[in-house]
Amino acid sequence: MTDKRLRWIIKCIGIVMIAAILFGMQLWLPDFFMTMGHLIFQGDLDGLARYIESFGYAAIIVSIGMLALVNAVGFPSILFLTVNGIIFGLIPGIIISWIGEVIGIEISFRLTRTLFHKQAKKLLANSQVFEKMDSHSGIKTLLLGRAIPYSPNMLVTAFGALSNVSYRDHFIADALGKLPAVIIEVWLGHDLLRIQEHWQRLIALVVLVALVYGLIWLRKRRQRKERIKKTPSL
Repeated sequence: MTDKRLRWIIKCIGIVMIAAILFGMQLWLPDFFMTMGHLIFQGDLDGLARYIESFGYAAIIVSIGMLALVNAVGFPSILFLTVNGIIFGLIPGIIISWIGEVIGIEISFRLTRTLFHKQAKKLLANSQVFEKMDSHSGIKTLLLGRAIPYSPNMLVTAFGALSNVSYRDHFIADALGKLPAVIIEVWLGHDLLRIQEHWQRLIALVVLVALVYGLIWLRKRRQRKERIKKTPSL
C-alpha cells in the first residue's frame, strides 16, 4: 500500500469519526450546536457561561470538548478560556482550559502532519510570523511559540508539522508552553469582565506579564547580538 493511499484511508476514517461524534452530539442534545453558535457569534460571554454551567458537573467535559474541538479545527478559543474562569474560578478554570487546549492542539498537530502536510507548508510559507524562526531549535522554538499569549495556534502547529520534531517533543513543548499562555489568557479575561472587583489585580498582572516577557525579549536580543559578534566576517 502506497503512502498516498494510506493517507487517503486515514483521512476518510478521521472524517467518519468526526462526523459520527458530531452526529451523536446532535442526537443527544439537538439544540447544543445551534445554541453554542448563536452565543459565540453574539459574543455573549455571560450567556455562554450560563449555558455551559447548566450542564452541572458535565460542564467540565463540555468545556474541555469545545476547547479541543476549536483548537483541532484552528478556531480561536479565547471565548471559552474567558468563560472558564467565570464558571469554575481561576485555578480550576486554568487547569480545565489547559487540558482542553493541549488535547485540541495535539489532535490538530497529528492531523496536520498526517493529512494536510502540503496545506501546512503553504500556510507557513505565506506567514511572516515564522520567517526568522530558527529551524534548528525544534522543541525550544515550539515551546516559545506556544508560550506567547493569544498566539495563532494554527500557525505554530503548521510549523511543528513541517519540522522534524517528534510526537513526544511536540507534546512536551505543547504541554509546557501552553501553561503560561493559558494562565494569562484565563486570568486576564476573567478580570477584564470583573474589572470593578479585580482592577488592582488586573493591573498587577499586566505589569508582571510585561516585565517577564520584556526580560525574555531583552535576553534573546542580547544573545542574538553576541552570536552576530562571534560570527566571523567574510
